[in-house]
Amino acid sequence: MKYSLLSKKPDSPAYCGVIYDLSADRAVNNLSDDKKRNEYFLSVLSSPLTDVENIRYRQEIFEDLSRCEGLFDALKLIFTRYDRIKTDWQDMKLGSISSSETNPEAFLRHSFASLKVTAIFPSTMASFFENIASTLGIYDIKSEALCDMKKRCDAMRGEEALGNIVEISQLFRYGEIEDYDFSLLVKADGLLYPEKADISAVSPVKKKQGGLAGLFKKDKKAENVITVGTAHSETGNDPQECSSYLLGCALADIDRKLTEITNNLYEIFYGLSNELMFYEIGLLYMDEAKKQDVPLCYPTMLPAEDDVIRLKNVKELLLLSGGKGRETVPNDIDIGSSRAGMIIKGLTDSGKTVFLRAVAGAQLLAQSGLPVLAEEALLSVRGGFFSHFSSAEEDFLKGSAQGRFDQEAGEISRIIDNFRPHSLLLLNETFQTTSYEEGTESIYNILRYMPKLGAKYIFVTHLTRLFDYMHGENVMLASTSNDPATKYKIIIGESKN
Repeated sequence: MKYSLLSKKPDSPAYCGVIYDLSADRAVNNLSDDKKRNEYFLSVLSSPLTDVENIRYRQEIFEDLSRCEGLFDALKLIFTRYDRIKTDWQDMKLGSISSSETNPEAFLRHSFASLKVTAIFPSTMASFFENIASTLGIYDIKSEALCDMKKRCDAMRGEEALGNIVEISQLFRYGEIEDYDFSLLVKADGLLYPEKADISAVSPVKKKQGGLAGLFKKDKKAENVITVGTAHSETGNDPQECSSYLLGCALADIDRKLTEITNNLYEIFYGLSNELMFYEIGLLYMDEAKKQDVPLCYPTMLPAEDDVIRLKNVKELLLLSGGKGRETVPNDIDIGSSRAGMIIKGLTDSGKTVFLRAVAGAQLLAQSGLPVLAEEALLSVRGGFFSHFSSAEEDFLKGSAQGRFDQEAGEISRIIDNFRPHSLLLLNETFQTTSYEEGTESIYNILRYMPKLGAKYIFVTHLTRLFDYMHGENVMLASTSNDPATKYKIIIGESKN
């Protein structure tokens, strides 16, 4: 069974269409300049987990890696080397023997050379299993994932079947074909024409003989062991050619079987160096938070049906990665299952969009198994992340005969058509048209429809009249602070902006 550091069991990732609007890509690029590593991290972030057990699985790994100094670097070194094994193997296979000759002796030598290369890798992998187990044994690991990995490698080290495979492969690792005696068990038809040959014994030659003359011995005690030199083959009647051909086929068969077994063993831990790139960026993010004295916490995750978003003193990821973590104003949010969502009004540059990104970013990080920039967090799993951030007027009108309002209406309609149960909808200045009455009425009708879709929303807006429409609805109303002393704070209820 293939091992993964990203999930304990199969998951159904939430839809995620908010990476750009949350500026998550910019935040990651601020943390690291390694393009490949960043892209991998964002690909994982774009597939938020929906199984609470899988989220906790990742949280525990992060806890181990951040607590045990040196553990991440040790695992990265091991699994980077491990993932190169197959490439090295294939390169050596290609370089083992290449010949345009098709005669039996050339075929025999090609089969042996290929098997000799294949035989290197079972013992190589066995040494990796031992290295993984001994490395993990040095550290005080507590996560289910790494404890299980150590347990599995310990078991494989003592596995008799793996020991047998290594022992068999060792037979072919050293020397040349002339250095061995082979006994073949040949299956023949009624006329003693060979149909198939299996190797029944291999041993070093006691006295070296020239050419291939000493490669075969007849086992007189076994009636079903035929002296291959007396049999006919499609290569002709020459006993030497027949012997070479049959032995070449037998060696090629062992090569195929050993390759298949080795591939299956190799796949158990293959790809973990890529998965560690996700943890590497995650650790950089955690280090940056600690450097700027920004609180981090692992959220308590609840099933989607609990429908809660509760964060204390949450901050935005982008401002942290931009070095502004200390000066960023934290905010709280507490929306339970009785609330359909939250609407925040305020002036330009009053912290509305920062708050929106902070909350949604925390939810996204939480469902990726990462700690969040908050003192406390209680979050339900979301089935989807959708956003609509209003663009400048010229962005809408460019290349389109539609007006801004019509285009925004079409985009909101497409979002609603793709909703999943328990989705989170982020709206930033949607329907901020010149006709405020039209925009207010339209967004009001959309927000009233959200509970029927099982979605929660956070909407930041200039449409102050929307508050008059929403009084009496099951929604939390909030405003940005109008007091310079508490700038960027979100105040539950209305303030006179």
